[in-house]
Amino acid sequence: MSYWIGQGFGILATLTDISIPQFKKKCQMLIANILVNTFLLLNLVFLGQIGSGIFLFAVAIVQAIVNLIHTLKEQPPKKWEYVLFLCLYVGLGFYGLVTAPGFVPAINGKNLLELLPIAGAVFSMLFVSTREEGKARKFLMCCNVCWAVYHTIIRSTAVFGAIFSGVSCMIAILRDRKQKKEKEAA
Repeated sequence: MSYWIGQGFGILATLTDISIPQFKKKCQMLIANILVNTFLLLNLVFLGQIGSGIFLFAVAIVQAIVNLIHTLKEQPPKKWEYVLFLCLYVGLGFYGLVTAPGFVPAINGKNLLELLPIAGAVFSMLFVSTREEGKARKFLMCCNVCWAVYHTIIRSTAVFGAIFSGVSCMIAILRDRKQKKEKEAA
């Protein structure tokens, strides 16, 4: 039963994730990002994938909330916050890696797989930290590539969210480029 609940959270994450790049305002993107990370955390818990991903989604939720507050106050994040969240992502990512069931201190497929959430989390950090929507979409696209590979390997329905969000990012990036060219031509 927990498998199906986990897959249900993966589908909820997918449906929410697809919409993120299409939002015009950064605060809307951040609210949707908080929901997606919550659904993805629950997806991994119910699928029994105890590892770096769970820690990283928890940090991503906190960071998105902090950045939402900064966005609403129209203030950039503090430099020390970047350093703090980067340390949390990398530190907790590696902690999750070495405490994951079946961890063997060697270079193997399982350990390499657990590096993908760390890379995805760093791109996610850059996504929520940047104030420019265009750059945010590019960082989100890189994040989606890392998570698409991870979710494909662990057989999670959340893979669809990463893939469709990546496509949605491309559509939004192309739309922005087209609008920019039209403004320059006018």
